Amino acid sequence: MKVLFNTYPMAFHTPGGGEIQLQQYHKHLVERGVQVSLLDLWNPRFKDHEVVHYFSCMSGSLHFCSFVKSIGLPLVVSPNLWITEESKAKYPFDEIRLIFVLADRVVCNSNAECDLLAKVFNIPREKFFTVYNGIDQYFLQPVDGQLFREQFGITGKFVLNVANVEPRKNQLELARALKAHPDLQLVLIGHVRDQEYAQSCFKEGGDQLRYIGPLNHDSDLLRSAYAACSVFALPSVLETPGLAALEAFACGAPVVVTSEGCTKEYFGAGAAYVDHADTAGIAAAIARCADAPRSFLSTIVASANFTWARVVERLASLYDDPVGLPDTDSLLSGFFDIESDGNSHFAWTKEKASFECRPGAISGIWRTEVGGTVEIRIDGELAHRYVEVPANWASFRIVVPRKDGTPLRNVTIELTETSGLPRSSPRAVALRDVQFMEASAPGFEEMALLDGLLQGSSGFYPIEVDPYRCFAWTGTRASFRSRPGQLDFVWRSAQSGTTVDVLIDGKPMLAHTPVGEDWSHVSLVIEPVKGSSTSEVTFVVSRPRHASTTDLPFGVAVGEVQFQPRVDQGPISDAGASCVS
Repeated sequence: MKVLFNTYPMAFHTPGGGEIQLQQYHKHLVERGVQVSLLDLWNPRFKDHEVVHYFSCMSGSLHFCSFVKSIGLPLVVSPNLWITEESKAKYPFDEIRLIFVLADRVVCNSNAECDLLAKVFNIPREKFFTVYNGIDQYFLQPVDGQLFREQFGITGKFVLNVANVEPRKNQLELARALKAHPDLQLVLIGHVRDQEYAQSCFKEGGDQLRYIGPLNHDSDLLRSAYAACSVFALPSVLETPGLAALEAFACGAPVVVTSEGCTKEYFGAGAAYVDHADTAGIAAAIARCADAPRSFLSTIVASANFTWARVVERLASLYDDPVGLPDTDSLLSGFFDIESDGNSHFAWTKEKASFECRPGAISGIWRTEVGGTVEIRIDGELAHRYVEVPANWASFRIVVPRKDGTPLRNVTIELTETSGLPRSSPRAVALRDVQFMEASAPGFEEMALLDGLLQGSSGFYPIEVDPYRCFAWTGTRASFRSRPGQLDFVWRSAQSGTTVDVLIDGKPMLAHTPVGEDWSHVSLVIEPVKGSSTSEVTFVVSRPRHASTTDLPFGVAVGEVQFQPRVDQGPISDAGASCVS
């Protein structure tokens, strides 16, 4: 597939979100094998391409679009436009409508934009096609906020706005709103598109406002600014949805954004929404968000739903069939909108959710609708199977280990079965109160070691942490695979009288071994059966006769795991297993 891109001549004089979108489509489509060319006015070679994609509906664009259709090429148009019955008089309405009529498909950034444009221009909804805006994966890799502060001498808490300075972005009203919070500085990053408007903003903001100017989109300083800010604010007249807001959201920053446009389709309850003309409302939203913690849930959702690598999949499909492809969301992975119950935020996955994550540990609580089990994969490899997720909220922890300096790893959560009941909706697993532990944090290596032992296991509950150790509870039966060597660990039960049978490749190793409520040490020698490189280690836990209800899962807790691999062909010790109280 060969696609030709073009936009209006002045677009890259002061590039904004639409121009970044064009560049990112180009980059990621090429990575998918789509041949994309940028129009060369001196050597356009139209006939060498199968589709022309035009970005804009600025006045004068109709002439180019008409020419494309006159030479028989399919035309796809991205208008990046939010227009209402009340505002349409401000635009070259008739010209834009003719562009839409000429186009084979009109690509919008949201379903809401598709619905609105179809209604306002009285054009069949089938003409419009949703491809969401995206972020580059490097926004999932944080940069220390101190880099930005030191570069520009910024101290204290500040509100960040990244946008071209112009009336539509509403920086003047933002500066007025910040007067209610003299302890907060306002930092503006972006090109000046309207010099007179910019001077009004600078005058209104006074010493409270700091204008940085434009930063390269792939600059570490931009990511550092997102990391350093207390609030990201984009109270524009309208947004579809604003790439900078999406980037700040992916970085976990509290986001205040206009309610006009399609912002809610992206951020759900994960952002605070304001009326662009309500100065007091903007000030109040900033006050609510200024001390809010950073959200790792928004990072996960942005990664699963809105990276350029994911969103261009639909665009590539459209190029293959610009006319006939229906605008249906064929993506069965990712998240539904972030929700809130008034106390915290949560989000439901679809059938599965795949997202990029830096090495570390993701924790929180999760649930399914009727109870079930999930599989967890890291970079496509099975990490944990048959992980029980109840219908009520329960704790979870997903360890993402380091791998050869790889900055991001792919994590997949997939609901594999439910507890014998039909699912009432396409929602699979809800994640709530999500936290992230950096791989550099104390205790992570011990956690990663235990998680490595349990990879591919069944019957284990998520890893827990107390002040002294990492551990994981088994169910009544749990198993994992181990290489040859000596495995040392401690274990305990929730109730006295519990006994455990340990099997290695189905053969008894320990029989009816008492496990008390206090931690005790165990050593196992792992000798695989002939022809196998690993052995299956199974714990079978027997309930004591006097067992009573407990908040802990019934089984044994296993922690302080150490593994000594076998370095020769001889046995490590004469004993196959030992328990030391």
